Amino acid sequence: MTYSPPPPGLGDRISSLYEVYQDSLDFDEVERSDRPQFRVILSGTGTYHFASGAVDPACPVTIIGPTSGTVHGTGSGPIHAIGAGLQPAAWVAFMGGDAERWVDRAIDARQVFGDKAMDLFDAVRDAADTQTRFDLLSAFIADATKASQEATPFWFIQTVDAWLCERNDPQVEALVARTNLGMRQIERLSKRYYGLPPKTLARKYRALRAAAALARGENLDDLGMGETFYDQSHLIRELKRFTGLTPQQILKQESSLLVEISRGRKSLAGQVGPLVSDA
Repeated sequence: MTYSPPPPGLGDRISSLYEVYQDSLDFDEVERSDRPQFRVILSGTGTYHFASGAVDPACPVTIIGPTSGTVHGTGSGPIHAIGAGLQPAAWVAFMGGDAERWVDRAIDARQVFGDKAMDLFDAVRDAADTQTRFDLLSAFIADATKASQEATPFWFIQTVDAWLCERNDPQVEALVARTNLGMRQIERLSKRYYGLPPKTLARKYRALRAAAALARGENLDDLGMGETFYDQSHLIRELKRFTGLTPQQILKQESSLLVEISRGRKSLAGQVGPLVSDA
């Protein structure tokens, strides 16, 4: 995998850019829970099996909603894909509605963008190098989301991102105090922009931070994260739900994909927000 930060001015819409090569003829991998994704799949075929039970095909240009748990991907390779993580504002602009409607689903981008989706596919396929492919994907996202920027409550998104980062175990009461909103309003906005209620969102990113740290060979106690789980059984359950792996499996690096993602995003530290680089 090759990772890159978003271009200047697009950090509020793109979390990071990545290119993936997978050489084997058969693909069977578990993806961790994540933010929405926008992917151009240049070679290979596949199917996404979501934690909710939904099963959707991987299309040439695919939009994947926010995920509430692990995603089991199966298919035939070799795989070559270009992708971008979508920030909350970009997701709502893409889909024109609440993120909650599309949790644990993959959508053929042609349903949203028509022929423009395949025009993007053709341009990315014909591009000479990785950076050009990243530039094409970024430009498409910028154009698709520019009309909605003024109506987006960036203050809420920035507040939630900061809340998720400043403690290893974020408490919803702190978010209520910081936003000066009622719980019902916070729940509604969180589901609209992140697809999940704030308590589940906090659990998700707590587990992802812990899994990423373990994948990089870091010690949870040294990072002050060990005490955020009630006991070892709680840690195992949470990591299993959001990454598909136990702590021991992560330490043994049984998932090369999780290791690549964790190290790749960490390499962007200082160029992207800590919610992206640490989780």
